Amino acid sequence: MLNKFSFCVLAIFVAFLFNLNACGDSSSNSNPEESEKTEGQKEAVEKEDKSEEDGEEPESSESSEVDSSSSEAEEFTGPESGYVFVYIDSSYYDAEKNTLTDFRNGKIYKTITITVTREEKDDTTQVWMAENLNIDYNKDSAKSYCLEDDPNDCSKYGRRYTWSAAMDSLGRFSDATTGCGYDTLCTAKIPVRGSCPKGWHLPTKDDFSDLVEMAGGKNGAAKKLMATSGWKEKNTTDDYGFAALPAGFWTKNGDADLVGSSAYFWTMVQYVPSTSPSRSYQAGIMNITGTYVYIEGYDKRYAFSLRCILD
Repeated sequence: MLNKFSFCVLAIFVAFLFNLNACGDSSSNSNPEESEKTEGQKEAVEKEDKSEEDGEEPESSESSEVDSSSSEAEEFTGPESGYVFVYIDSSYYDAEKNTLTDFRNGKIYKTITITVTREEKDDTTQVWMAENLNIDYNKDSAKSYCLEDDPNDCSKYGRRYTWSAAMDSLGRFSDATTGCGYDTLCTAKIPVRGSCPKGWHLPTKDDFSDLVEMAGGKNGAAKKLMATSGWKEKNTTDDYGFAALPAGFWTKNGDADLVGSSAYFWTMVQYVPSTSPSRSYQAGIMNITGTYVYIEGYDKRYAFSLRCILD
């Protein structure tokens, strides 16, 4: 028989053990959902660590789809980045700063205003790009090039375009010249935007002819249209700010040639052979080589520089 004192001691001891066990359960299992979440996070971390060790990309709990219907039309980043980039086919011409901003890729070009004076004709004022176009265009025969695929080369010289790329034969920017290319007689109406920024167009043969005539003709215009640096010739004056650079060209086989010594620019004008009036294999160019300027026709499969004129 337990006396009253012994019974009290035993009751206190049992109560102590019960409370101790209850405290332990509370600290470890007070929230079963939190416990399961912690274990799940631990498992996910271990899985991610293992995938990185194996050279695999860890799986994302959220996915963001990219619209691939047009290679440059739209590009989205995931919502976790905090921003979204949307491709915009637009441009802004700042007449005070003489700049053109092409919002398709954010490129900013210098511009010049040239008033062409001609005998027995009204003067014509045109706003030209003072740098070569630099926007990527590559699919099938519609190609553009940088020397050795170096973006620094295109930052300096701009890209060189086959005529089909210059004309936007894929209809990336408008459907007015879709299908224009080698051996195809294009019936697009002037002005032709081609691959130029929105609100700008490709020059015609007459645009270049008038520019050359004003600058001194075939034998005198070259040094006045050439940039004051970048050429082997030392007497270039760039009288009008046209700043032609020796970007050279690409052959129909995709080989670079005359980079550093000649400048070639496409027009939208086609040459139609009399023997095949429904086809066209050449288009007009302006060629600045040494001290001469030529307006002539060239194989559409070659790749030359582009300058655009404000509409």
